[in-house]
Amino acid sequence: MIGFRDKRTPSHYKLPAVADTDLEQALRQLSSIGKLIKDRPYRQVWRFEFGGKAYYLKFYPRSGLRPRMRRMLRGSAAMREFLRLQWLQRARVPAARAVSVLVGYRLEGRVGDAVILDAIEPSAELDKYVNDAELRAQEEGVHRSVADQVRGILLALGKAKLGHRDLHLGNFLLCDGKVHLLDAYAVRRGGLRLADVLLLAHSAAPHANKTDLVRTWKALGMGGTMPRRNAVGRRLRREWMGRIFKDDRYFGLLEAGDWSGHFFKQTKLPKRWSVASPMSFSQADWEAAWPALLARMEGGGFEVLKSSRSGDVLGGEIEVGGRTMSVVVKRPKRKHWWRYVNEIGRGSRARRAWKKAWQLVVRELPTAWPLLLMEKRRMGYVTDAVLVFERVPGPTLAEIDLAAMDAELRRKLLHRVGRLLRQVEESGLYLYDAKASNWIIFPDPVRGPTPLLIDVDGLRPMRVAGGGFPRLLRSL
Repeated sequence: MIGFRDKRTPSHYKLPAVADTDLEQALRQLSSIGKLIKDRPYRQVWRFEFGGKAYYLKFYPRSGLRPRMRRMLRGSAAMREFLRLQWLQRARVPAARAVSVLVGYRLEGRVGDAVILDAIEPSAELDKYVNDAELRAQEEGVHRSVADQVRGILLALGKAKLGHRDLHLGNFLLCDGKVHLLDAYAVRRGGLRLADVLLLAHSAAPHANKTDLVRTWKALGMGGTMPRRNAVGRRLRREWMGRIFKDDRYFGLLEAGDWSGHFFKQTKLPKRWSVASPMSFSQADWEAAWPALLARMEGGGFEVLKSSRSGDVLGGEIEVGGRTMSVVVKRPKRKHWWRYVNEIGRGSRARRAWKKAWQLVVRELPTAWPLLLMEKRRMGYVTDAVLVFERVPGPTLAEIDLAAMDAELRRKLLHRVGRLLRQVEESGLYLYDAKASNWIIFPDPVRGPTPLLIDVDGLRPMRVAGGGFPRLLRSL
């Protein structure tokens, strides 16, 4: 193990002056004295205390790195981050202080490199901090200060001719009202690029107002007007949508006899408009819940909310992982014979509805949270399918007596419905079947009546005549 220390940092940014053998012994026992904060195939983040002070150790194993990550890191990942943290320090960018780098460090039987940083505590990742404020429906008291500090970090990076390939709110820390840049592995020379700025704009869009975005765009001297459509955001949404049919941290695969499908595991940033989004589910949870759900559905144990030739919509409560949830179960049918033909290559109606629901979620547009998709196949063809969504409390827009409502409350409600429909269209989608019965008015105790979309089968990637606002007005 070889250690390098940053001699240009002040003495209080170095490890305490104790015997090197004590430090070496502590690092050898890191798995027992430290706490694993983040575990990824290419990097682990550990927190440990030494000499009465807290530190973070980022361990980069030499095995397990993806080829793309190897090319990006160009050699020792720990040494790369160590040097780039020095760049940030010289550029006076608030960031974690690099203490030392360890080359050839062995942790739990794996050999790699590690960089030790001073801990910035108590702190919170900026994306989780603003999302928690959103969950509490609290107006962010330090919104202006945080926005100004993030803008100041961008200006400092640009002045020092530095850029950042992974510039999003999750890579900022907020400690005692001060914003710090968290990760330096993606820092590079050459200044900020348009892609860097658009990545940050995509991450901040759900929480920042348009004034913040425009002010930052002008302060950085990007020139021209800010793009109406974020090309980086469109690419990231496309990449994220590729997860919904895979097995990873956020989604899982389920096999049960003739049935197979996909289920929701967890999300990093829960939504205020969804009760299910803060929950976590495992494969064992759904393996136990699915047989009971199917038996109850076929035995008539659910309330029939809607039944027609195009399918059944059922409602009731189920138990998943020891928790009782109120859900809506949809079982689509083929109303016309040609549905058997046009589903070839497109997927079943249930699969398309699963995808459309997540297209809304990834765009931060409120909708009933999708939980489970199961399909029954025969010779590779889907013969039956079931979709499970959380059941959103509240009446539909069609059930509300608008004439009896207070005029100001009615105006606010209809304005929110129209704004949500406009946001759907601005995001590149088009809601053809926007009738009033496809909107649930969620009774938010703080923000008042909040509209959500509950039937996304009419979602289209292009404008269709007769849909959208005209369809909503006709239903009203």
